[in-house]
Amino acid sequence: MMVRRVLLALSVLGAPLSAGSAAEPCRDDAAEAVPARLSGLDAAGDPLLADGRPLRLIGLAPRQDTAEEMRFRAGLAPFIGRDLLLAVTGEKDRWGRWPARLFLEAAPGGSRQDVAALLQASGAALAMPEGQAAACRPGAGPVQTKFTSASQPLAPPAVDGHDLAAVKEQEGRYIVLEGRIASVGERAQRTYLNFSRRPAEAAAIVLPRKLWRELKAAGWTAAGLGGKRLRAYGVLGGRNGLLLEVSSRAALELID
Repeated sequence: MMVRRVLLALSVLGAPLSAGSAAEPCRDDAAEAVPARLSGLDAAGDPLLADGRPLRLIGLAPRQDTAEEMRFRAGLAPFIGRDLLLAVTGEKDRWGRWPARLFLEAAPGGSRQDVAALLQASGAALAMPEGQAAACRPGAGPVQTKFTSASQPLAPPAVDGHDLAAVKEQEGRYIVLEGRIASVGERAQRTYLNFSRRPAEAAAIVLPRKLWRELKAAGWTAAGLGGKRLRAYGVLGGRNGLLLEVSSRAALELID
């Protein structure tokens, strides 16, 4: 199985510096959807449209092992060949996949059903809500990060960002990374939230310039973050496998 290293997000901002960080209101992307059908899965295990386009379903975490891949394939099988609605939500990623939402057409008197939400509810996929997907999921409770299957609940592993060996062991995997911020490095295009003042001694969170501006507008400052404990969700990679790049403030949580 080929596990693609995608940079996705989970959870919501909280804690002292999260003022003004409420999630965006849910927008019904199905209103912009067009008819589509799935022909199956591609060689990497991603949904494949009948016209040949591979998809990354918004709100689903990348599969980490063979067992997760098998659950996903089994869960997606009933939707293959059916009439669906497709809403593409952005540009192709580096692997040529289109980020999208798939829906079942509404029955009389009912509402459209999000295929990703159905896969999560059945235990076929691990939830990793991002942006509107977090706000649009069914139910109003906290984001669920475990499979509903009673046989073997799963959740992304929590990794101490200060434990160098543990971090490197998780390179390329979707994780929950926690650590206390030792320093903040502001650069022209990126900002680094470092868990150590010494390079390559611990993990670091990488924020694009646009996101750092949003966080600063919400009350985050380089000086104020020093010593704060941070939780972040995503896939480890980058230099020496110690960087976790975050593209949405929904992927960050200040613990204290």
